Amino acid sequence: MNTLKNIDNKEIIIKILHLAIDYMIGNFNDEQTLRSSHKYGFQNADEFLFAIRIMSKFYKDVLLKCEKITQFSYISSEMSRLANLVLSARYSELKRHLEHWEYLQNTNVIESFGWDTRLILGDSYFGKNIQPLTTLDLRYRHINNQKELFCEMNNVILNDFIYLLENVLAR
Repeated sequence: MNTLKNIDNKEIIIKILHLAIDYMIGNFNDEQTLRSSHKYGFQNADEFLFAIRIMSKFYKDVLLKCEKITQFSYISSEMSRLANLVLSARYSELKRHLEHWEYLQNTNVIESFGWDTRLILGDSYFGKNIQPLTTLDLRYRHINNQKELFCEMNNVILNDFIYLLENVLAR
């Protein structure tokens, strides 16, 4: 973190603080952060990533504990003032992200789904048994575990499933 203390340019500090928030929210991953290290004048990309992670954790701790940014040993007084400025500018976005994060801690959330319909042209029992078969692929997340659920259903079960979802959403 001493590397951040040595930066004199306020614009670069503000951009780094915004990058730390973007990293915390998930707009930037490790690779993107490592690639942008040279843009801000850092020779050691890993040290830059470490600083961004610490600032992201710092912002998260401040928001979770609902306290003001205070003076810490690894933040200069000028950087503390700029950190408050960046925090206030992006407060609503951060609050929304943390509410979503807390919600994900307790609930399974469907991230995406896919479906595929096939027409079965008979089976081993009866050659004229023609029926559509739908495969539903649900990808959901609980905390940090991403899981997938596959379901195959015929038209009757599919219609019942759609009816159930419509009733749940109508509530």
